[in-house]
Amino acid sequence: MKKSNKGLKIFLGIIIGIVLLGGLDYVLAFHTGTRNRHVENSKDHSSSGIIDENGLFADEPEALAKLEERIEECADKTNMNIQVFLPSSDRRYYSDDDVRNFTANQYNDTFGENTDGLLYYIDISGKSPACDDIAKSAAANLIYTEDICQRIYTALDEYLPPSYGPVYTEHIINAVEHFCPMIESYYDPDRASGSYYDATADTPVYVYTKNGETYVTTSKPPFKKLRICIVAELAGGLLTLILYLISKSRYKFKSKTNPSIYLSPDNVRFREKSDVLIRTYVTKHRIQSSSGGGGGGYRGGGGGGHSHGGSIGHSSHHR
Repeated sequence: MKKSNKGLKIFLGIIIGIVLLGGLDYVLAFHTGTRNRHVENSKDHSSSGIIDENGLFADEPEALAKLEERIEECADKTNMNIQVFLPSSDRRYYSDDDVRNFTANQYNDTFGENTDGLLYYIDISGKSPACDDIAKSAAANLIYTEDICQRIYTALDEYLPPSYGPVYTEHIINAVEHFCPMIESYYDPDRASGSYYDATADTPVYVYTKNGETYVTTSKPPFKKLRICIVAELAGGLLTLILYLISKSRYKFKSKTNPSIYLSPDNVRFREKSDVLIRTYVTKHRIQSSSGGGGGGYRGGGGGGHSHGGSIGHSSHHR
C-alpha cells in the first residue's frame, strides 16, 4: 500500500511540474517581449505614386498623372503605401545588392520605417540583366509572399521590355495598369501568417501577427519562443533521465544506517573545550598604486554590413 501511495505521489508531482512549466512557458512566450515598433498607416496616401527618375514621361505628363492616380487608388483600397520607381541610367551599374539597399532606403525615406507598404523598382536603367525588386515593409512581408511576388513578375514580363531592348512609356503604362489590380487581388490581411525576420536591418527585427495585429519587434514571435522552451525542457528532461538510468545501473543505492548502533551511550564521553580571546592586534599596510598604463579595457568594434532601418523584405527578379 505504501509503495502504491509513493508511486501516486511521484505521478502527481510530475503532472503538477508539467502544468507549472506549461504555464511558465505560456507567460514567457505570449506575455513578454520588446516593444512593438509597427507604425499604423494614415488614411492619406497622397505620398503613394510613381517616381520617374529616368525622365521617360517628360513629354507625357498627363499619362504620368493618370498612373499616379491609379497607384494612389490602389493604396487606398489596400491601406498600403505603394510607390513605383523608374531608375535613371545612373543606376545601371548597381549590383543586385545595391538595388535592394536602394529600394529599402527609398521606401523608408518616403513613407517611414515599419509602416505597411511596398516599393516596385522597375529596372529600366540599362543594367543587364535588369533587376526588378519589390521592397516590402512590415505587414506587406506577410501578405505579399515570395511566391505571390514571383507570380506578379511572371505576369508583368509580358508587358515589360527585356533589359537590352528600348523602353517606351507604353511598357510602363501597361505594367502599372496590371500591377495594381494584382496587388489589390492578393491583398488579404486575414491570410497573413508566419513570420519574417529582417537580418539586414540596422536593428534586426521580426514581423508577425498576433490577434489580428501586426508586430515588429526585436524578440522572436510567441510560437517560436514557445517551441524553443518546449524543446529545451524536453532535451533537459531526457538528459536527466539518461544520467539517472546510467548512475542507477552502475551503483547500488542502500538505505541509510543509523550510526548509533555502533556505539554504546555509556562508552561515549565528551570534554568541554573553549576558546578565550586574550588580546587583539591591528596591522595596517599601505597599498602602493601604479600610475602607469593599466590593463586592457573594453574596446567596441563598429558593426558594418547593415544599410537600412525598419523591416524591409525583398523579392527580386531578373529580366
